[in-house]
Order: sequence, then C-alpha cells, then structure tokens
Amino acid sequence: MAAVVSAALRNYSKAVGVNRLLLSNPCLSSLTGRPGGIQQSTDYRSNRAALYRDARSFSLTAKALTGPEQSCQVANDHTRLWTLERGVSLALAGIIPAAFIFPSPIMDNLLAFSVTLHAHWGIETIVVDYLRPKIVGATVAKMGVVLVYLISAFTLGGLFYFNYSDVGIVNAVKMLWKL
Repeated sequence: MAAVVSAALRNYSKAVGVNRLLLSNPCLSSLTGRPGGIQQSTDYRSNRAALYRDARSFSLTAKALTGPEQSCQVANDHTRLWTLERGVSLALAGIIPAAFIFPSPIMDNLLAFSVTLHAHWGIETIVVDYLRPKIVGATVAKMGVVLVYLISAFTLGGLFYFNYSDVGIVNAVKMLWKL
C-alpha cells in the first residue's frame, strides 16, 4: 500500500494535486460530476496535467478495458485479492500459536497451507514487480511466474508429505527447540 501511494505521489504530486488524483479515479467520477474527475479550473497547468493524465491512462488501458465500469470491476478484483492476502496474514497470527497449543495433523496441514499461500503471494508479487515484460521480455516474465507456481506447489506438497509421513511441522519445531 505504501509503495502504491509513494509511486502515485511521486509521479503526480508536482503536476496534479492530491484531491485531483483521488477524484481522477473513474470509479469515483460520480463525485465530481465529470468523467475522469476533471474539474473546471482557470489554472492552465492543472487542466493540462489532468488532460495528459486522462489521455495517458486511456491509451494504457484502452486495449484491456472497454469502459469505466469494467475498470472499476478490475480494480475491485485487485481489492478483493489484497483483502484476502491481508486476511491470510492476519489469520497466520492466530494459526501459528494455535498449532503449537493444539498440535494435530489438521493444524499442521492448515499451517503448511497458510504459510505456503502467504509466501507464494509475496514471492509472486516480487517476481511480477521486478520481472516486467518491457524490461526482461514477455517470455522471461512468464517463466518467472511459472517458476513461482512450481516452487509453491513443490513446497506445499513437501510440507504435506512431511506432515503425513513424519512428525509434522509443529513437532519438528519443538524437537529443534529441545536441542
């Protein structure tokens, strides 16, 4: 979240005010009464920056999106994923102690799944952010994401196998603590 806000403010803070940045969201354009959030202003620079921003965002999203409603839906999907990621992170704060207080195969598998899912989303975000198709090429970017999925599947399978055929994650950690 901080990175998104930082990037947005870094790119637009000089040319566009914060209020204009917030109101330029097509999902919030109903608040301004004008498409794209452009307000009538006598300031030439702010109008020019707003028109440039809207033209630039239109050219970047015109191929993928057909209208403001669809862009709102896409943003809403990312919001749901972000909320789910935060929910899993918050749930880990309860699952980890619960797994040690109530050790069982079910808790071991729940711990393995939630830790792997949390790590997968984190590593996938890093790969998507740093292996951009414009920089490394589309093939390398896709191979990076596929590699993340393979590593996550292998990790989850290995942890499930360890829980099934050996002492389990929690008991293994307890055995390490006894050393």
